[in-house]
Amino acid sequence: MINEKERKVVMRYKKPFVEGVKLPEIHLENEELKELGLNPDASSVDILRSLCRKGVKERGVDKKEKSERDVYYSRVKTEIEILDRLGFVDYALLNWDIIKYCKSKDIPTGFGRGSAAGCLVLYLLGVTNVDPIKHDLYFERFVSESRSKKVGDGLLDGSLLADVDNDICYHRRSDVLNYIEDQNKGKTSKILTLSTLSSKVCVKECCKIAGFMTEGQAARISDFIPKKYGKNAKISEAYEDCKELKEFFESPSGKKIYKIARKIEGLVRGTGVHPSGVAICSDNQASLMPVQRTKDRELVSGYDMDDVAALCVKFDILGLKNLSVVDDVCKKVGIKKESIDVDDKSIYQFYQNFEDPDGLFQIEAPTAGKVCYNVKPRNIEQLSAVLSVARPGAIEFQNDYIRYVETGEFQSVHEYFDDILGYTGGIPLYQEQLMKMAVKVGFSLDEAEQLRRIVGKKKVDKMKSWKSKIEEKVKEKNLAPEIAEVLWSVAEDSANYSFNKSHAMSYAYLSAVQTYLKQNYPKEMFWAMLNFAHNNDDELQVISSVERELALPKYSNPSCNISLLPPDFNLSEQEHTLEEGGIRYGFKSIKGVAAKAFDALIKFRGGESFKNKYEAFISAKDAGLDVGTLSALIQAGLFDSLFEGGPLKRCRLVYELRVFNNLTPREQNHFALMEGDLLDNLEKANPNKDNPMLDEKGRLMIKETRWRTIQKNTLNHTLIYENNKKRESFTNWFCERKILGYSATKKIKDAVDKRLPILSTLDIKDESHGSKVMFVGVVAQINHDAVSRAGNTYSGWQVADEMGVLETMMMGDKLTKWKRKDMPQPKVGEVVIINGTLARSDRGTTVFLDNIKSLDEHVWMQPKHIDKSLLETKEEQK
Repeated sequence: MINEKERKVVMRYKKPFVEGVKLPEIHLENEELKELGLNPDASSVDILRSLCRKGVKERGVDKKEKSERDVYYSRVKTEIEILDRLGFVDYALLNWDIIKYCKSKDIPTGFGRGSAAGCLVLYLLGVTNVDPIKHDLYFERFVSESRSKKVGDGLLDGSLLADVDNDICYHRRSDVLNYIEDQNKGKTSKILTLSTLSSKVCVKECCKIAGFMTEGQAARISDFIPKKYGKNAKISEAYEDCKELKEFFESPSGKKIYKIARKIEGLVRGTGVHPSGVAICSDNQASLMPVQRTKDRELVSGYDMDDVAALCVKFDILGLKNLSVVDDVCKKVGIKKESIDVDDKSIYQFYQNFEDPDGLFQIEAPTAGKVCYNVKPRNIEQLSAVLSVARPGAIEFQNDYIRYVETGEFQSVHEYFDDILGYTGGIPLYQEQLMKMAVKVGFSLDEAEQLRRIVGKKKVDKMKSWKSKIEEKVKEKNLAPEIAEVLWSVAEDSANYSFNKSHAMSYAYLSAVQTYLKQNYPKEMFWAMLNFAHNNDDELQVISSVERELALPKYSNPSCNISLLPPDFNLSEQEHTLEEGGIRYGFKSIKGVAAKAFDALIKFRGGESFKNKYEAFISAKDAGLDVGTLSALIQAGLFDSLFEGGPLKRCRLVYELRVFNNLTPREQNHFALMEGDLLDNLEKANPNKDNPMLDEKGRLMIKETRWRTIQKNTLNHTLIYENNKKRESFTNWFCERKILGYSATKKIKDAVDKRLPILSTLDIKDESHGSKVMFVGVVAQINHDAVSRAGNTYSGWQVADEMGVLETMMMGDKLTKWKRKDMPQPKVGEVVIINGTLARSDRGTTVFLDNIKSLDEHVWMQPKHIDKSLLETKEEQK
């Protein structure tokens, strides 16, 4: 039985309601209206017109030549009329209000995202920052009058509502969300997401459960499922397209798996919260839909995004790390992001010798970085094309585009369309190009957007009629019949790979701005990247990548000379800081140092100078710095300048700290006053030796039972010390890398064994094809049981040192024999030593391995790393 309260809730949602979106109204204070030259009774469209007039002056449109001005004036007039007719004016003003708040609070915003950059009105309002007329971007790609409609009572069809996504500084996103909630109390919520079972997951899990396969066997079957345009193909499609899968599914055991997997494919497996979406409605949200709270007490819609869109207006407020980095750099060097010219020559000089993509928006991704390296863009249009080519489907045209950039030559689909496709090398790279082609044969821009949408969404029932429409338009204009065939062919084919130019250009602007900063202010750029990395789970990987780039000649040469300076007890702050010689490593990034330890560390540092290390140990404890944190700091080299001995004594210093921590205060005070080494003096107090040390009263300094207790409590640390001291140099390098993400004292090849002929990635560049090489590095990526173009099974590892990354692989009999060896396979992040043969080809440099072995077990940082058999032996000896 349900109670009365629950019954009312159920009845509320049983009541039918009209599906549609009513936009919240924007209310301006009289003072704001007065500044815009408006009366208190001004309508929303009056406000919009006045804001656009203001934007014309701020954007310098009124300073352009008359013929150019007229283009802007005509277009903005048309856009306002369409927005008004469709009821979208308040939506534009809602976005303006959010951006206005950001500007008033000095919250950085992006250049634009998605099709909104094609709207001149939004550009004049300051919502976007890419001139749509300069870059030939279309308003109709953003708002299509023919597909937007009202559903009665002033409600809008939410599925056809214009969509504006806002990129916001990562650190300040919560401020913007709080503002939206404050302005629309009870009317906002986060948006529910539903995750479904993919084809690959279904096949893999069914193989394990219904086919009784191991994890590895199931993975090998599911890995046959191909990707289509970046997504796993459906099981039925994979069955038709993949010979191996078809054979498996037609086998007796495979038939059952296929049947079950098809049934569960696409079922909801869980819920989540949209990372950037916010739903806003004109009334209390709980009156429109069920709402729920997360464990963090955030309000979330009970419907998913598609259903929410039918009832509420959806905003995407995305926290973008790159905007935060740009803002930090610009403030540090005293410039404005908006003042950076995306056509500046230094940006495109950077790409001509492109080998350092880290921190650059979009092109830091492997595929985009590789395309950028190959294309070497010379202007903002080509940079936009790089981001568009580096996508599933379009990547097939990379070589065609490179040839066009290098030679100016391109493959013409038809001379009639050369003026539209010429600047992208004859490739219909952008959806806007298809629209322009349709306009050229006689369609309006709004009709062209309908064509793009119908073909892009594969609306088969409407595609046939549109093909006929194209033929009719071509006939009306007395054009050659093959032009209709070409246009239809381009429309069908490009639907699988063409991209939204408004989006590509907006992101190219941010990429260009970050490139400008990295080219002209590299030190500040790396500093900002390192400080932001603290927000990432992979912070140490970011630090390692930065170190690798700083080793490049362009940054390490005397004229630039940027170094990542090691953490120092006296010089480091919580954040990374800029110094004359480079960037000083900050306390916050040291692994093993909790946030609460920072105050203790500062308190410890602020004390009096220490007469010896024992006073430092006691002071650290008094300051609230625990022994684990202090050990991590010593291993990271933080105290190299404080204590005698330098880096090679860190192992012993950590061991002394651990032993000292196990002594009683009386014992600590006694040994702290003695000259010499703690461990040596402690051995003198061993009651089992001749003439053991006595205290001031002539009694044994340490009794036998107490001695056994000390030995027992420090056994693990003794074993760790005895193991690590055998290879002090490698231990120091290893601990620094694990704790800091890089080693400040030496290169990895110098840390392992100087007697071995180990090469760095720079050394290997000078080696000839067929040379035998030995290399030490950290595993960055693993590709087990992959299949080469020749059909051979291989395992591949990307192995990196401080200078670069090396591709390695093992196949054939060597791989089979290596797998049979009774040793653990190297994992990502582990240090390995490899031997093999160097091979050079058009696709790059690869080392074909004879052997690969992990070195991680050589260093013990914690008791769990200790060889258990050795621990048992020590216990037996006792």
